[in-house]
Amino acid sequence: MNTLSIALCISIGSCVAWLVALYTPAGTPSLLWNFPLGMAGAALCALAIAWFAPWLGIAGLVIVGPFGAVLIIVAGDAIIRALRRPTPPAPS
Repeated sequence: MNTLSIALCISIGSCVAWLVALYTPAGTPSLLWNFPLGMAGAALCALAIAWFAPWLGIAGLVIVGPFGAVLIIVAGDAIIRALRRPTPPAPS
């Protein structure tokens, strides 16, 4: 990955994180988790595009990056919700 791809991953991931924070009820508190998750999702998509379709290059990252960022943010939020859920009491 070159420096332009890394810069695009950072910007796509942060833009998606801000949009998710603006339009969800969790809002700003979830922004701290959404930033690294969004950047990781965009980076994973960049690696996948470079491996599966290298002829797409930067255009593929710009097209597919936001989808990967949203998917990883949703998965991360689901994991965080599952970890914060209170455990039911054990039957006696």
